[in-house]
Formats: sequence, C-alpha cells, structure tokens
Amino acid sequence: MRSRLARYFVAAAALLLPVAAMPAFAEDKKSDGPSLLVRVQSVNDLIKTVEYFLAFAPEDDAEPIKQGLGLVKSLIDDKKGIEGIDVKNPIGLYATITPEVTSSPVVALVPVADEAALLAALKDRAMLDVKKGKDGIYETTPPNSPMTVYFRFANNYAYITANDPENINPKTLPKPADVLTGKASDLLAATVRIDRLPDQMKKLAIGAIENQLAAGKEQPVPNETPAVKEFKGKMIDEVVATIKSVITDGEQVAIKLNVDLQSGEAAFEIEMGGLKGSKLAKDFASIRDNKSVAGGAVLSSDTCFSMNLSVALASSLKKLLPPVIDDAIKEAKKQAKAPGEVEEKLKPLLDALLPTAKAGELDAGFSVVGPNKDGKLTMLAAAKVVDGKKIEATVKALAKDVPPDFANLVALDAEKLEGGSMLHILKVGDFVPADAQKAFGKSDVYLTFRDDLAIIAFGPDGKSAIQKAVLSKPVDVGVFKLEVALARLVPAAADTAEEAANAKKIAKKIFGDSTKSDTVKFSIEGGDTLKIKLSAQGKAIQFLGALGAAKKNKDN
Repeated sequence: MRSRLARYFVAAAALLLPVAAMPAFAEDKKSDGPSLLVRVQSVNDLIKTVEYFLAFAPEDDAEPIKQGLGLVKSLIDDKKGIEGIDVKNPIGLYATITPEVTSSPVVALVPVADEAALLAALKDRAMLDVKKGKDGIYETTPPNSPMTVYFRFANNYAYITANDPENINPKTLPKPADVLTGKASDLLAATVRIDRLPDQMKKLAIGAIENQLAAGKEQPVPNETPAVKEFKGKMIDEVVATIKSVITDGEQVAIKLNVDLQSGEAAFEIEMGGLKGSKLAKDFASIRDNKSVAGGAVLSSDTCFSMNLSVALASSLKKLLPPVIDDAIKEAKKQAKAPGEVEEKLKPLLDALLPTAKAGELDAGFSVVGPNKDGKLTMLAAAKVVDGKKIEATVKALAKDVPPDFANLVALDAEKLEGGSMLHILKVGDFVPADAQKAFGKSDVYLTFRDDLAIIAFGPDGKSAIQKAVLSKPVDVGVFKLEVALARLVPAAADTAEEAANAKKIAKKIFGDSTKSDTVKFSIEGGDTLKIKLSAQGKAIQFLGALGAAKKNKDN
C-alpha cells in the first residue's frame, strides 16, 4: 500500500505519549529489557568530531575551542584515561520504563580505564564521601542533594543510578554492547524500544488518543456536506488505526545525530521500525516498492535543486474522495461567481482533470538543472496524471480560442518527440521578467504529455530536458526527497553579478572542482524502516557560514 505521509507523522508524534507522565497501575507486563537507550560518542571520537568542524570555522571563533580541546587532551593518560575514565569507549544511559514512570530505573554507563584512579578522583577532586558496601556496590551523597548515588564496576564500565541500588543488581546488569548500540560515527543516539513499554501504558495511550480524535468527528467544518463528514470520520479512523499499529506493532524509534568523518556528512535521523512480519513493517517496505513516475521524469545527474513528493490516501479514503471533490467544486463555483461563458469554456478542462484529482494520489517532482556553460538554469516540473492524453486534447482545444493577438505565441504540436509525445511551445521568451532572465535567460515554455504524466520545462535546455523526461521510467523517491547543490545553485540564483561572483569565489575556495561535497538533503523514505533524514556535507555547512560572514562584512 502506498505510504500515507500525514498518518505516519501523527503516528510518530504518538510515540511520545506512552512515556509521558501517567498514573500508576497495579500490575503490568514486565519489560524484557531497557526501553530507553542513549549512546554518546567516546571522548576520543568527540574530540575528532569537534576538530573536524573546527577546520571549517573562522580562525577567531575556532581558537578558544582549540585551546579547550588542548586542555582536555593534556588530561588524557594513555592507560588511565581522564582520572580513570576510559576515553576510547562510548558513554551511555538506559532506563526501564515502568507504569509508574517517575520511579523508572535509570542507569548511566561510564567507561572505566582505571577503577582506583576514578575512585581517587571522586574522593580527592570531587570531594565526595564514597563508601563501599556489600557485593561491590559504592554509594555517595553529593553535597546539598537529597539523592544517594549508587554505582558498581562491571564489564569495564561504571553503572551509576540514584536512590535504589537494586537498579544495578549484578544479576540483571545488561552488557554495554546490548545498550550502547549504534555506530562510532553517531555523535548521539537515543532509542525508545516500543516493544518493551508496559502493555497497560500502551492501552492507556491508545484510549486517550481515541477519545481525543473521536471528538473531532463531531466538530463540523465550514460548508460541511454529508460526503465531507463521512470522509472526515473515515480519515480520523485511519489515523487512529495507524497510531494503534505504531504502538502495538512498533519495535523501536531512534533519533540519531551522526557525523561521518570519512564521507564528511553530518546527519540528523529519525528512524522507526516495526516488528518483523507486522502490518506496520509491511507498510514501511511498501514505500520502497511504490515507484514515482514524476520522480523519474525530473531525475538528472546535473540538478542543483530537486524536490519530489509521492503520497496517497488509504484505499478506504480513495473510495470516499470523489463526492468530496464534487462538493468542493460546487462550493468553489458559488464563491467564484464566474461569468457563465467562462465557466462553460473551462468545464471541459475541469472534467479532464477530475480523474486525477479523484485518484487520491499526489506524485509530483520539480528540479532545476545546470547551470550550463552560459551560467543559466533550466527548470523542469512533472506530475502524475490520469488520462493525460485527454487532458492534452482539452488543452489544445482551449488554445484554439486564444485571442488573435496572442495566437502567434502558442505553437501546438510543434515537434514530435522520441517516444511519440508531442511538444507544445509557449513563445514567451521576450516577456520573461528581467529578474528571471538572470537565472533562466530568455526562454520559451515547453509542455508535453504522456497518458500518465504531464511535464513542463523552462530554460535554455528545456527542450532536451523534456525529451529525456518523457522517456523516463518510475524511480524510488520514498515519500519526500529534497536535494540542493549549493555551489551551483547559489551563484546562479544571485540577485546581482557582484553577489554571483562572490559566491563563485567562495565556492571555488571551499569545494574546489568537487561536485559531491556541496549537497544538503532531506528525505522521508521506507524500506526495512521508515527513515526521516536531514544531512549536509561539512563543506556545505562551511559554505553557508562563509556566505553569511561575507554578507555581514559587506553590511558593516
């Protein structure tokens, strides 16, 4: 089934509800392990990450941080780390969420290189009174604190908790490898194991959501018709069903901040996975299986900007959509109060577009290609349609009624493209606004149709771009995909020649001749998991910072 973007966003938000403050329950299913896992890079890796970004920072801003890093490095002993803390292994935290959330056991994990050195630092430097009890457990009460802190050493880590020493019972301690999951490049990773949350807590969360959304069914919307009311009710049911699926069939949701020093990419990710074999897992996999017609049309290796959206309603909502569209059109006609002859002329076009509107799918793509050797860009847009050839015939019929003064601007069936589609041209090059000419030149508008696709192009390479697009095949773009190549787009889209020259100079200094280190990306995609990811190359971040600094210096 095609992905349902809005439903998954609502469902993702619902993941926070089960761990919100809730009343206690008498009995509940016990967790099979920690339900909250947090991992932070090792001290050594943190130092490398900071040094990586410092290379892109202005010298004046970087110098104090470099001095701080130098101090930290001076404290590191090859064998004892920093006061007994191991600098080579990650730091972490885990919690087992219980029905009485506020008393859930929380344990911090600190890697230990030398137990004696750490104990000495706690006593001599932190001035803590550390007492050793039975079974190797230590306790201390920090000054002016009502809490007693307990810790024990195991598996080359210090397991630290507050108030209840049973939280770090040696018989139930998890191994660090089972808690500190993730990659070394993960600056920070936090995971909620949905499958380990208490069952009663899940039921309460579902009940609260059902009650809140059910109230929405009874709240009328402006100009609500019976068809709209039925559609709204079913849509709320679908949202509730999706949230239930996430809470009952979800395995985990993870938030990660990743800095890959080898590829130079920094990324923020939210990843949600379903239990193996569940409907939720199958829905996530189906996102990858459903290809985008429009995404294939605007795909190019030379894009400096591209955006794709591919979403669809659930099948139950698709069945209810046509009468909603009909009611919306009737209401729009009342509000517009267009002259009868105008409405009559536009009716064939509206009728031709209705099957697309009623299909309950949105598959659209947009890209900017170039700049070419003259520094100009080409814009390409595409949308999946139903009965595209019928839409084309209707557009051509309407074009015949263009006033004589404008008839010479319309060239229908100007050329037959490879694959059989006809190319239509709007000769508007002489009327392109001056600001648009800076980026796209004096270009005509090109239009063509396939039975499943409408494509429009504008720019010096519009004709060749539309020819390539009409022969394209569907590709996987997930739910949403956005990519920006800064080194090419920013100079070409500059307002003045001076700004363009300055942007090119900065881009040349930072990127050199590379075309792979200037990208910023945002995507929502499926597969084994549902993943939301924002990423940027480190040099792209440096480029944006340099542009901002140059503008600030100019303004001053």
